[in-house]
Amino acid sequence: MTKTFDALRTAGDRVVLRDLDGRDRTGNELLESVSQIAGTLVDTGLKEAVIGCWYTNSIAAVEAALAIEWIGGTRVPVDPNSTALEAQSTWAAARVQGYITDISHAGQVDGTAIVHDDRQPAHGRFVPPVENVPDSRTHLLYPRAVQSGELLGVPISYGNWETTMSVNESLYRTGGYGPGFGDDECFLTVQQIMHGTGLVGTFPFIRMGLPQIVVPGFDVGVVLDLFASGEVTSTMMVTAMVERIADRLQTDPRSTGRLRRLLYGGAPMPREKLVSAAKKLPGTLVQVYGRLEGGWPLAILDQHAHDAIAVGDPRVGSCGRPIAESDFMLRPSGEIAVRSGMVVQQFSDSDQWCGLGDIASADDDGFIYIHGRLDRMINTGYHVYPAEIEEAIRAVPGVIDVEVKGIPDPNRGERVVAVVRARPEQQTGLVDAVDRHLRTVLAAYKVPREYMLIDAT
Repeated sequence: MTKTFDALRTAGDRVVLRDLDGRDRTGNELLESVSQIAGTLVDTGLKEAVIGCWYTNSIAAVEAALAIEWIGGTRVPVDPNSTALEAQSTWAAARVQGYITDISHAGQVDGTAIVHDDRQPAHGRFVPPVENVPDSRTHLLYPRAVQSGELLGVPISYGNWETTMSVNESLYRTGGYGPGFGDDECFLTVQQIMHGTGLVGTFPFIRMGLPQIVVPGFDVGVVLDLFASGEVTSTMMVTAMVERIADRLQTDPRSTGRLRRLLYGGAPMPREKLVSAAKKLPGTLVQVYGRLEGGWPLAILDQHAHDAIAVGDPRVGSCGRPIAESDFMLRPSGEIAVRSGMVVQQFSDSDQWCGLGDIASADDDGFIYIHGRLDRMINTGYHVYPAEIEEAIRAVPGVIDVEVKGIPDPNRGERVVAVVRARPEQQTGLVDAVDRHLRTVLAAYKVPREYMLIDAT
């Protein structure tokens, strides 16, 4: 924590955050804002508390996250596209003690929420940062699903967070994410900061005191305009975003300016799309593989490998080579296991190894290839857990039983399919009823893209 805030003090009057509406923050301004939000949280009785956080990307979203860190708290974010019921069930299961949100989400939370927004900032008194926060305290409680009232989440500790920030800073500065890193860098935060981009881009850049641009979400035209402006040198996206950029460049060729590294991950990219993207974005693509419980990243497929893929290299399908900063092994079952300061203790064994559930192999040059999962997790670019969806579907009258599974999808890696069992006389309109119900209780990315009705016997 100290290094992040020390870096902002060093940045001083240099702009480190800006958006597309003309708002910006220097290092000093960001520190002042964070300390005042922290004062509001403390005066509300939330010092070192578990705090729910509901934001769409913005300067205010970054400030709120830093303010929770400032007071030694635990951040429990929910996706901006979550429903109110999903947010409330997540926070109830996480036993949050208070909430901070932007204006757009405040109306979906009870009246006790603190509102901090770029248009309506929270102004409290200055409070000093909490010192000597235990490494074991949870910094970020990442919610994966709520099942039977229990939160399936990943409690990333302050110690894990600091190691993750340090590893990513090292990868940038030493060329692990590609050559040419310098003081002229500018990161583009486009994926929501509660996900991977926060771990490998948004917050590491703040920790380095380097500038970034924050946009509310992905818009291919806006992103390409920012690339062409020459400002952006680095960014992080999910696979589907990269595919859309490559497709647009196919029909509308244009400069990508000073872009040096486009990190991406989440789901595998189909062969044809990967080759096309490597050709349209030469010298920039970096695939990152990681798991929240084991670390981000754990393996990297760098620019050189992508450029080779563009001209026929057979390593399509590899997630790259393991990073030096984490121990990495394949167990006899083929499961990937890792060990480092990024590993979440609750997911490690007595020797501090963390099994990731991914089944993989390695070639003679150390490139890793993932072949499947030990559990039922569906990878659509987001990680989707079937049991949560099945529990919600079973609540719909007329449903006898259900199985949710992933099937191959050429664009997303996998898509979510629900196989619903119901009696013939109850099937009319049932799919529509299930879909409507899910859209009120789950984030849109968890809702099945396909339903199959079968007779219950």
